[in-house]
Amino acid sequence: MHGTVHGTNIPAPGVLLPTLSGEHRMHLHCQGSGQPTVILDAGLGGDSLEWVRVQGKLAESTRVCSYDRGGLGWSDAPVGPRTAGRMASDLHRLLNNSVERGPFVLVGHSFSAYTLRIFARRYPAKVAGMVLVDPSHEEQILRFYEESGVNIAPSNERGQVFYRPELPPNLPEEWVSTAKRLLITDLRISTTRNELLGFRTSAAQVASAPELPDVPIIILSRGSNAWPQNERGMIMEALWRELHEDLAARAPMGELRIVPGSGHHIHLEQPDSVIDGIQSVMEQVRLREQMAGEPTLRRSGIR
Repeated sequence: MHGTVHGTNIPAPGVLLPTLSGEHRMHLHCQGSGQPTVILDAGLGGDSLEWVRVQGKLAESTRVCSYDRGGLGWSDAPVGPRTAGRMASDLHRLLNNSVERGPFVLVGHSFSAYTLRIFARRYPAKVAGMVLVDPSHEEQILRFYEESGVNIAPSNERGQVFYRPELPPNLPEEWVSTAKRLLITDLRISTTRNELLGFRTSAAQVASAPELPDVPIIILSRGSNAWPQNERGMIMEALWRELHEDLAARAPMGELRIVPGSGHHIHLEQPDSVIDGIQSVMEQVRLREQMAGEPTLRRSGIR
């Protein structure tokens, strides 16, 4: 079911699929063929267009799908709180209502690492591997405040936030006009604010979830500073790297890769680094299948 977004005439590149009793639709855009299928999830307030530089090239070698969380991109207004736990449930429903079958390689940028880590813990049979792109860490709010005095999230879900819509860097020129139109809808702005208001709850949900499954996981960490170039900014940057090292160390098959010269949006600034990470995970997944002698990637009945 193809469609347009929120009464505008912006055509959706993918399909709009029902997730709740046929009333709530989410946008899923899939390309290519092959296994395992890759699922791409954007950061806080982001949409599927952020993945254009990764998806097109990756689709030459496997099946790859980007999607929009509720209220973002081409998806309908969200149902329920904008927390990682709820978003993981939304993604599960979306994939169940699609023709796509796992286990999947999950790829998430920044905040979406929360959603995908919860998804992986709830539905481990559906996850073959993960790539987390400059990901958020469940301890970052507390650690940043304790060590630098910077509060990076609202104190509760009823707080006030200031949000200024900004285009992600290095979008292909042919998508800039569409991205701008999607960026300034009232729904997009309110949804992004609500994701930020739920950030602390999302972090707590990740912290209380079970351990990650025993699958290949690559953490891609930016190589350039994103914080101000002063003493406080250097403390924050060092802490950001430390938290990524912690994620990689805690994952049963974790690996940390630094991406020299890249800022926070690695998937747009240096997409080949993200593609290389995804392909590395896929190679590990296929090797594990061969060594185990089990058709892991053919479990089309998994629901």
